[in-house]
Amino acid sequence: MPKLYVVATPIGNLSDLTPRMRQALEEADLIAAEDTRVTMKLLNQFDLKKPMISCHRHNEEGKAPLIVDRMLEEDLTVALTCDAGTPGISDPGHLLVRACWEAGIPVEPVCGPSAVVTALSASGFDAREFAFYGFLPRERKALSDKLKAIHQAGIPVFVLYESPHRVVELVAALAGLWPRCMLCVCSDLTKRYERIYRGEAPAVLVQLRNNPNVEKGEYCLAVDISMLPPAEALASRPSAEAWMLERMLDGTTLAQASREAQDTGYARNEVYRAKLRIGEMFEEE
Repeated sequence: MPKLYVVATPIGNLSDLTPRMRQALEEADLIAAEDTRVTMKLLNQFDLKKPMISCHRHNEEGKAPLIVDRMLEEDLTVALTCDAGTPGISDPGHLLVRACWEAGIPVEPVCGPSAVVTALSASGFDAREFAFYGFLPRERKALSDKLKAIHQAGIPVFVLYESPHRVVELVAALAGLWPRCMLCVCSDLTKRYERIYRGEAPAVLVQLRNNPNVEKGEYCLAVDISMLPPAEALASRPSAEAWMLERMLDGTTLAQASREAQDTGYARNEVYRAKLRIGEMFEEE
């Protein structure tokens, strides 16, 4: 009877290969790989030779039914792999898995290392409840809207993936929106040049900008927003300008009111604009 193994693979260090991964690859008649060149390295590690077929983001929709047809016609056991981590988790694979279920083909997961869980384990954040959002939108407004929606969801910790070419921009957005949030930014987990940056978002942003090799490697970010006021409270509170003016009526300076506004959860850009408007008002007087 045909079978599909969903084989998680090491996220970097090939020493994380397990005997069960090897067994699944040995039993497979065919390997459906995100990138056959990457999976070949795994096979070479085990001294295995297996026929492979590519099954990636851009061809999976068409390839999945063809692979399933072959499995049924030839009674094949297929191992599904992605380049690193678990197929179907921000990686291709779910369409083939779904097609197998719909065709009555048994699906057997072979677990392995996870960048999401590995990053959380190194963060020191309370991850009894967390969410995974994969890659966020690239466009600035869409990114801002998505981050606000994440806050409204009320889950205190979440995990993201990001490319090395956009990680600084993402952290800058987090620092601007939530300057008090805590980040654990992991680069090249389990690999030779593994690097972990942890701290409040603005401090982590400085560290990333000071790294000349920041655009190398793969990034996984754990974000802790448990210290922020609930989204409902933010929606019902006064504008940053009104809040700062009220503090100033109590004797607080404009500079101090600005700092306190950011500490309370107002976005840095909103505080900056409010500070300019208040300064102009006092100049006019």
